[in-house]
Amino acid sequence: MEKISDKCIKVFLETAPLYSWKEFKKPNLNRSSMWINEIDSFCETCNQERPFQDMRSRGGGAGMDIKALSTGTSFFQFSCASCRGNQHEYLVEQIVTDETIKIQKYGERPRKKLERDPLLQNFFSHDSDCYEKAIVCISNGYGIAAFAYMRRIIERNINELLDLIQEDISSTEIESPIIANLAKLRPESKMSDKISIANQALPEYLIPEGLNPLGRLYKVLSEGVHSYDDGECLNRAKTIQACIKFMISELAARKKNRDSFKSLIGGL
Repeated sequence: MEKISDKCIKVFLETAPLYSWKEFKKPNLNRSSMWINEIDSFCETCNQERPFQDMRSRGGGAGMDIKALSTGTSFFQFSCASCRGNQHEYLVEQIVTDETIKIQKYGERPRKKLERDPLLQNFFSHDSDCYEKAIVCISNGYGIAAFAYMRRIIERNINELLDLIQEDISSTEIESPIIANLAKLRPESKMSDKISIANQALPEYLIPEGLNPLGRLYKVLSEGVHSYDDGECLNRAKTIQACIKFMISELAARKKNRDSFKSLIGGL
């Protein structure tokens, strides 16, 4: 467990979802407050990433008693260092013991914008409602719900992924037996059958150092939402999202390059 510091608090304010807890070791010399001078965030006025600073007067003076940080709440207010007009505010609860400081962000303004990956958004376009709910759950730290939605999305979109794999194989191995096996799969085929054939079909560039992403993905899906706590589900939902993005982006890039090259050859 790392000791709490200005850097820890900065990262926590910038990245932690609402209502999630983070625990730190108490430093040898306890802090007097949670106050930090600066964070980095996007300024809507400047329309770019900027440093945001606490412009408020800290008060106090020489000779005044400095109390150690105690259990309670802290309010943070930062203004854009460039335009001074855009402000970000945070409410944090801290629980201080003899050895640890545990903090939770329970308020944030303006509301953090949800990051949506354009590639996945396009790939899951006909299942956009589930994808949107998954993103909301991931952004807010609702691990079990995020995992459940990501599992549903993969189950509903495995056929589209298999189509990409089949097209990639067909471009170089017209007589491949794997293509015939892929063609036999139907929408109602068991998920295990689809994953098993897809694992055989994945090209080497999608199996980094022998690690098969679809095999790992199926293991996670098989073990199910009931096997993990909220934090583990959140991590696995993010991993599922990253694996799918890697495979889709690689397959899509190769398809684009093939089509472009085909067009060039046709124009000779």
